[in-house]
Amino acid sequence: MNDTILRWSMTGAVLLATGCPGDPEPSSSDTTGEFPMLTSEGTSSGTTTADTNMVTTTSTGTTGSTSSSGTGDTTEGNDTQSFTFDLGVLPDAPEFDQGCRKVDFLFVIDNSGSMTAQQMQLQNSFPGFITAMQATLEDSVDSYHVGVITSDNYNGNAPGCQTLGDLVSKTAGGNSSNMDCTPFAEGHRFATEMDDLTTKFECIGRVGTSGSGTEQPITALLASFDPAKRGVGGCNEAFLRDDAILVVVVITDDPPAGTLDDANLMTDTSTWYDSVVAAKNGDPEAMVVIGFVPWMNVSCVPLNIESPNLVGFVQSFGAQGVLASVCEPDYGPIFAQAVDTIVTTCENFEPPA
Repeated sequence: MNDTILRWSMTGAVLLATGCPGDPEPSSSDTTGEFPMLTSEGTSSGTTTADTNMVTTTSTGTTGSTSSSGTGDTTEGNDTQSFTFDLGVLPDAPEFDQGCRKVDFLFVIDNSGSMTAQQMQLQNSFPGFITAMQATLEDSVDSYHVGVITSDNYNGNAPGCQTLGDLVSKTAGGNSSNMDCTPFAEGHRFATEMDDLTTKFECIGRVGTSGSGTEQPITALLASFDPAKRGVGGCNEAFLRDDAILVVVVITDDPPAGTLDDANLMTDTSTWYDSVVAAKNGDPEAMVVIGFVPWMNVSCVPLNIESPNLVGFVQSFGAQGVLASVCEPDYGPIFAQAVDTIVTTCENFEPPA
């Protein structure tokens, strides 16, 4: 034992014996994190690059029956993450985990008849999004859940799970993958990091366009949180986790006209925000909501009008909301923007005890 350590030990012994009532308490932690910004440039094919070793995923442009047409996107990310912990205690004190270790992605996809091009756009953008997401969070997140629900009572789903808000494990109908997407690696009705996420999403994410014209994407989202669905044997068992951040992606072209659905201006939306936050134990900073909805560019939307209900829902989450037009010719840049928001949310997340 050298003189420095001996003097430290003797000082500590005196402080323990006498106390220092006038001294402030040491802070438990001070955490800083640095994450790179993701930038986007249009090219003829969408390329998403992440990781210092340049992990690259390429996606093609949009094809479909509406006026949307795909252009590409180049997104560069960096998985370097630097955390500095100042615990205010003895040198060489052990560090402890902070931030999230788990992320739950829930895609709410409008499966009405006008959504062909938008569903294809989502399919083209997903590989780059999830690759950039995993590369950027490589050193902190080790568990992902990826699930899909639709905007109606999806009758292409597996028997017993054909009500609003049930996770999709089987598809049917026009423009769908028309496949049974099971089994999933962990035995539930959603994909995890143990699956090939791109391959699984090609199956569960292609829900088709044979659904109801009475679109209820937000009502479906709230229904997915039903304890009966989340419980043992339920259609959404084990998907939503208290110790994970939740990333919701809503894709719908529902205009505020016609039937009394979620976009109709007569629909009561006053409980939407609170119901979603309640599902995350009252913590609005434990989630990110990405909305591709009728907003600004409405060239692909029936009647070419915005949907104030859906726009307002995304905006209600403030900095935790990422708002975009469902008619964007390329979803890649929006997802690149969302990665930065998700990373910040993950960094600041404090899992419940």
